[in-house]
Amino acid sequence: MRLQDRVLYALMDRIFTGFGRLAWWRLDIISGVTYRLLYYVWGYRRELVRQHLRQAFPDKPEPHLTQIEKDFYQLFADWMMEVCFMKARDWEAVRERFEIKNLNLFHEAHQRGQSVIVAMGHQFNWEWGGWVVRKDTRAPILCVYLPLGAKAADRLFLELRGRYGSEMLPLGKMGARLARMRSQTHTLILMADQSPSDLRRAYWAPFLHRSTAWHGGLERSAKLLGYRVLFVEIVPVGRHRYEAYPHLLTDDPHSLPDGKLTELYAQALECSIRRHPHNWLWTHNRWKHSPPPIV
Repeated sequence: MRLQDRVLYALMDRIFTGFGRLAWWRLDIISGVTYRLLYYVWGYRRELVRQHLRQAFPDKPEPHLTQIEKDFYQLFADWMMEVCFMKARDWEAVRERFEIKNLNLFHEAHQRGQSVIVAMGHQFNWEWGGWVVRKDTRAPILCVYLPLGAKAADRLFLELRGRYGSEMLPLGKMGARLARMRSQTHTLILMADQSPSDLRRAYWAPFLHRSTAWHGGLERSAKLLGYRVLFVEIVPVGRHRYEAYPHLLTDDPHSLPDGKLTELYAQALECSIRRHPHNWLWTHNRWKHSPPPIV
């Protein structure tokens, strides 16, 4: 890294660790201030978020959308404090606040030698989920990630996510690494709601009232090694407390027609968002692209 990136990394490392050592009541005060700065002062992507909410919930009145919007920004600010908490603490402290239900869906597949794909969305707190699934299941964990543009932030999050042995795979190197994992049972974690960069290999499926492009990695990976595919829904059950619910999408991806697995994932994620509309990263622009023309 360049000198300025190393300096920024050291500064971020110190700030995250310092905040993470604070008691929760102090973190909640900082989170409240952060929420007001993001929402009222900076207005961070507020127009984009409101546009997304109107598209997703066209029948909801404006006051209802405003409340969802505010609840999302508060949860977003809480997530920032929770990342700091991870930086300064260990997995046991996180495990007390994050529980994965139905772990037998992992165990039974691993026991018969079948690897598992965890198809997640950006539901809070996905960072905590990565740690807990690493400790609550025995198989090696591979996490596919999209490198961040800021080198200092990218290094910090890579170190954080890989602290307990999860192997972090840059998106472009996923295929080659999975080919080498054919003989070893493992769990592959995909943030499957990322917007695809290569539309030629994307799948299109309805999502929140709009035809949406989806990255093809879920389909291709599932069929490459015959994974069990789980959609994992994360639900806030209290402030800084979460439960995760794995849902079986398929045990036999080869039996599904092309694009069906993507459709099943999109439907599962949409149902979860409708149940908990504030609990998704609405600042992420999932609708950068228009569907190709019908010929």
